[in-house]
Amino acid sequence: MTEMLASESRRKQLLRKPLLLALAFAIVLVTGFVLLNRDDYEQADLRFVTSQIQKHKVQSATIRDEQRIEITTIDGRRFHAELETPSQAAELANALQKAQPAEGYSVSTSTTLFPVLFGPLVLGIFMVGALVAVLVAVPRRAKRFQRDH
Repeated sequence: MTEMLASESRRKQLLRKPLLLALAFAIVLVTGFVLLNRDDYEQADLRFVTSQIQKHKVQSATIRDEQRIEITTIDGRRFHAELETPSQAAELANALQKAQPAEGYSVSTSTTLFPVLFGPLVLGIFMVGALVAVLVAVPRRAKRFQRDH
């Protein structure tokens, strides 16, 4: 009877470690997603952003890939707006040139698609690999436990 209790205790102990590792991995993964998806810019209407530029209330601005404009106002607030057409990017660049924000402005285009296309792919491959490792480790430990007892 004591041998059964000891073997039961040993089995629980062997299975506890992979489960704790899987739980820790899940917590790290969720935390990573939360931190990576963080956007410090508040969503704003394009008309609002344009009016802030025209009123000279913009400290700095960045137009990204003719798809999005990000501004920091003089009072430190940060906004972004999505652009519908490339011509809107040109119009905003002209408005920024006239307004001359204190810290300037920039127009950026992606020179590489690696972070956009392959970043999530690499993370996904890592997640699948870790999950497979846990799924392989648990049955092997269980078999080893059964073989030893």
